[in-house]
Amino acid sequence: MSQRCCQKLRQTTEMMNWKTFSVSLLFIVFGWSSWINVNGLWVEVTLLVQRLPEGWNLPTYIIVIIQAANIGPLFYSISVFLLKKYKGDNSKRKNAFETSVIFIIVGVGALSALLLSFYWDTTSYIDGVEHSTVLLTLVFLLSLVNCTSSVTFLPFLAHFKPVYMTALYVGAGMSGLLPAIFAFIQGSGEYTCVLVNSTINRTDNSNLQPKYAELLFTMQDFFLTLFVMLVTSFVAFSILRYSQFCKGERIDQKCPSHAVTYHKTVDLPEPHSELVDSDDSSNPTVNKLDQVSLSFSQFSALLSIMAFICALSNGFLPSIQIYSLLPYGQIYYSMGLKLAILSDPLACFLGFFGMSKRSVVIGVLTSIVTASAAYIIVLASFSPVPPLQGQTAAIAMVLIWMMFIGTVSYLKLLISNLVKQSDRGHSGLLWLGIFTQIGSLVGAVLALLLTTVFQLYSSAPQCSTLAA
Repeated sequence: MSQRCCQKLRQTTEMMNWKTFSVSLLFIVFGWSSWINVNGLWVEVTLLVQRLPEGWNLPTYIIVIIQAANIGPLFYSISVFLLKKYKGDNSKRKNAFETSVIFIIVGVGALSALLLSFYWDTTSYIDGVEHSTVLLTLVFLLSLVNCTSSVTFLPFLAHFKPVYMTALYVGAGMSGLLPAIFAFIQGSGEYTCVLVNSTINRTDNSNLQPKYAELLFTMQDFFLTLFVMLVTSFVAFSILRYSQFCKGERIDQKCPSHAVTYHKTVDLPEPHSELVDSDDSSNPTVNKLDQVSLSFSQFSALLSIMAFICALSNGFLPSIQIYSLLPYGQIYYSMGLKLAILSDPLACFLGFFGMSKRSVVIGVLTSIVTASAAYIIVLASFSPVPPLQGQTAAIAMVLIWMMFIGTVSYLKLLISNLVKQSDRGHSGLLWLGIFTQIGSLVGAVLALLLTTVFQLYSSAPQCSTLAA
């Protein structure tokens, strides 16, 4: 009898593990729709500036448009507030609104990627000046989608078990990694330095010019690939939201008194727990004793840290990345870009092996982020001739970029997981998304002022040899 019970328990455990793995995959696929469009544009920017009339002014246009798209999360946050104020704290209505917005933004993102694949090079004249009007319009739509994902994806995750927080962040990291892999296969931005004007007896950098590699597939194919990935994200979200298979992984449903829980105490649902649908079947609920209590000052500190690290990682440092890496040569610039992008999802994978809730860990990681960012900012300010030169300095800069991106990604995961499991719940994750965008906006505006308006940073030539 005991052997039969053990066997049944083993089968149940295996089924639960398989279910957790399957739902985690769905969250990864759903999560990569967060910023895949904007990241896809950035990895193709080298090709775009060669073919569009804006030239190297195009990245500045894109940065400004991305920040203007923050009207999306602002409008959504105001809508949630008004819905709660005038319609009451009706969870079913609130969840329906949240679901509709996610469907709209992922759908608009997919449609924009599809249109971009066919019309990215269409131009028109405004006041006699040629502009990439279609691309810039679609960039706004893509940015609107991606910015709004910051205030919708995390609150949606509040309805599920905490274990899926890691999967969502891995997916978000893949939104940068996958376009970078496609661009690498395509040959986007890859070049070699060749000697020009060989009749002149000079071999310094002024005679070296970049020669770009031929593309393995076109930009249309690249954007169509992004479209397909967004369609899969749309399908993944539909399954997460409506399938019976995933409903068992939700924690915000009404649980009858006879329901089985996986916690140590209390079988009853919380009296103020948010409900999804009145017809949901019984499921494990979040036990109030399992929650972390966050005071106003603690929650404010977490929001401030999130805004700070997002200002650095999403806004400021990406704008000066070229000034910190290119002085050491094209090889280290390319290596730094790729390895930094790779370190994002890899760091998030650590979440599958456990996450600390201790404030001292968050403090240490924040210090590492601050120190590595300071190193990058200071050395970038000396571009095109940084004080530290040679191969060792070049490798050190690449490693520091990896440490910075990896630590930021893991720190975001820790903070989000802590808020998710706290008494702040759904509204806490919404505020976390809002502060993510506030920080990103402040960092991007600051970078735009320093690099474009005040021109405090000077770019190195594409064929630099300081690391030799």
